[in-house]
Amino acid sequence: MFRNLIILMLSAAAVVAGVMLYLLWQHKPLPEQALVYPQPRNLTEFTLLDQDNKPRGRADLMDKWTLAFVGYTFCPDICPLTLAKLAGVQQELAATVEQPLQIWFISVDPQRDTPEQLKQYVDYFKQPALTGLTAGHDQLFPFVRELGLMYAMSSTTEQDYLVDHSASVVLINPQGQVAAIFKPEMAPGEVPLINREQLLSDFPLVLNQLKLH
Repeated sequence: MFRNLIILMLSAAAVVAGVMLYLLWQHKPLPEQALVYPQPRNLTEFTLLDQDNKPRGRADLMDKWTLAFVGYTFCPDICPLTLAKLAGVQQELAATVEQPLQIWFISVDPQRDTPEQLKQYVDYFKQPALTGLTAGHDQLFPFVRELGLMYAMSSTTEQDYLVDHSASVVLINPQGQVAAIFKPEMAPGEVPLINREQLLSDFPLVLNQLKLH
């Protein structure tokens, strides 16, 4: 009888411990400015051209973490400011993951952003992990859409045109899947930008969520 009582008490303790762990898991802090997809989204094959005129595809995403951002080199505000933030935090974010962490800047303005123009632009940020890429719209549009981002070309015939594009940053996991998206701060009259400190705070929380999937 005493042995049965011990077994009963141990079983009850195990149940209580399980409930406590579940409650703790339920109350884990969530990222404030990031969305983690319940199921990582596969990317179909694509072909982009980098700043060194070399083709890049889905294989270049494998075994690495990738932060992807779309824009263009003639962008007056969102692109240079966002890339400066990403280049500045790359080392800190890379220290939190086992695989390398790269940054992809995908230009959606192939008419002006030649590989030579992209090289001059990305070299300005002095971040070896930053790669500039572009392609024709037949490749760009479906790829950007699969990332969960968007862009829209202007119909003007002027050379000094603007391009509408997303200000979010996508996280691609080492399996080449879209895993999460970091959203910019939105304030009336302000340029939508990723907050540096918020990104550093949210990144490990995103990784924790991904581990639970």
